[in-house]
Amino acid sequence: MDDELAMLARIHKTLCEERGILLDSTRGQKLAAHLFKLFLNGLTEEDEILYAARNRGPLVLPPGQGIEHSLAG
Repeated sequence: MDDELAMLARIHKTLCEERGILLDSTRGQKLAAHLFKLFLNGLTEEDEILYAARNRGPLVLPPGQGIEHSLAG
């Protein structure tokens, strides 16, 4: 289990750096939760988790850019 947690932490750090997200921010926490869900749903290899997360689109939008913002505008 330690190896899997280390892998998820490594993926999280990589994606946060790529997207300019602070690791401990709300966006960083949402990303971490998403990565954990991918793992629990059967994606257990580092490259497949990275691929799935990178190709999902804007996983965590900056404040003010969510659906609720576009509907209000």
